[in-house]
Amino acid sequence: MRTRLAAIAAALALIPLVAGCSDSSNSEVPRSTATGPQPLPLTDEGLPPALAVQDDRLVNANADPAERTAMVAQTGAKVTRVDLFWKDVAPARPADPTDPADPAYDWTRMDAILTGFAAAGISPIVDVFNAPAWATGGTTTVGPLTPYNSVPPDPAAFAEFMRAASTRYSGTFTAGGAALPKVTHWELWNEPNLKLFMHPAGGTQRWIDTYAAMVKAAYPAVKAGGGAGTVVLVGAAGPRSRTGANAVGARDWLVGLRRRDVPLDVYSQHIYPAAAPREVTPAVPAWGTLDVLLDELETWRPDLGIAITEAGYTTAETPYRKTFVSEEAQAANLRDILAMPAVRDPRVRVVVWFNLQDNPNWPAGLLREDGSQKPSYGVFTELAGERQRGL
Repeated sequence: MRTRLAAIAAALALIPLVAGCSDSSNSEVPRSTATGPQPLPLTDEGLPPALAVQDDRLVNANADPAERTAMVAQTGAKVTRVDLFWKDVAPARPADPTDPADPAYDWTRMDAILTGFAAAGISPIVDVFNAPAWATGGTTTVGPLTPYNSVPPDPAAFAEFMRAASTRYSGTFTAGGAALPKVTHWELWNEPNLKLFMHPAGGTQRWIDTYAAMVKAAYPAVKAGGGAGTVVLVGAAGPRSRTGANAVGARDWLVGLRRRDVPLDVYSQHIYPAAAPREVTPAVPAWGTLDVLLDELETWRPDLGIAITEAGYTTAETPYRKTFVSEEAQAANLRDILAMPAVRDPRVRVVVWFNLQDNPNWPAGLLREDGSQKPSYGVFTELAGERQRGL
């Protein structure tokens, strides 16, 4: 553990230890008071990681890819994260699932999105999830109440799709006579430790086993399709602190994958704490406990980096999250995140703000639902314009 963690532990000893939770259940976490723990320090030492933003509306078939990629570019971000819904690209089983030119595939929308980002000089992290029913034993949880299939896919089928996707966006593939852009960063699934996105039967260990098998199959497939310089992000862990029936806690997830010796280039984690960045909290993951995850990764491999592929603070209550902050606090929190000592650690590769624009279920945007700018938009563009470490 780092020295700063000892200080956090000492501060926590002064307050009741309440099991914090940084997901939609929003258990109460300790708050600083005049007589309680002091705010965690900030720093201006070292360069901050790449600051990115994700536009979740890009997966909406009614959204114009050209318009939305231009909106991301206007923030000044040089990195973004893009969802690739497997079920939308491959609604029917391809005859040759490793061939991106198989007629069962429909890459039209993804081609437009990635071409737009390439033209704007923005590097995408593409996260692939949401399997078609044919890859999950003929069953799916997609329906009126959820757009996501949480049934785990066959690992071999996942690997075949990842081979096709990484080949198509390897920088050497052409479609319609035009060269398609190269994607260098691929993330394997989205929040597979949460029931909403992946939920195998059999309990915690089976849950981790299932994802580990997917990674072990897909990692070499991405490397084979994407070629030299391809980076595979593994973990994609949702921000749950504790393990239970509906989730595997972030630390348990990381340790479980390490014990299964899954291949990876970068670990990825999502952080949505109830606590402000500088508040002392026992919750993992949180900005004040990011060192806990860094120490676990150091045990795994000393040079192993971490990507925070989703982060943010909501500014209104939603059915999924009761805790929220004011728009002014959201902007202040964004500034503080980039100045946290642990975030300035060179192993932290990127912080992706989620999302660009509010939606009714997740009002954490830099823009309000009507498209007007929140105070956080100005802070983001300012920080994105400053010198950062590369992805």
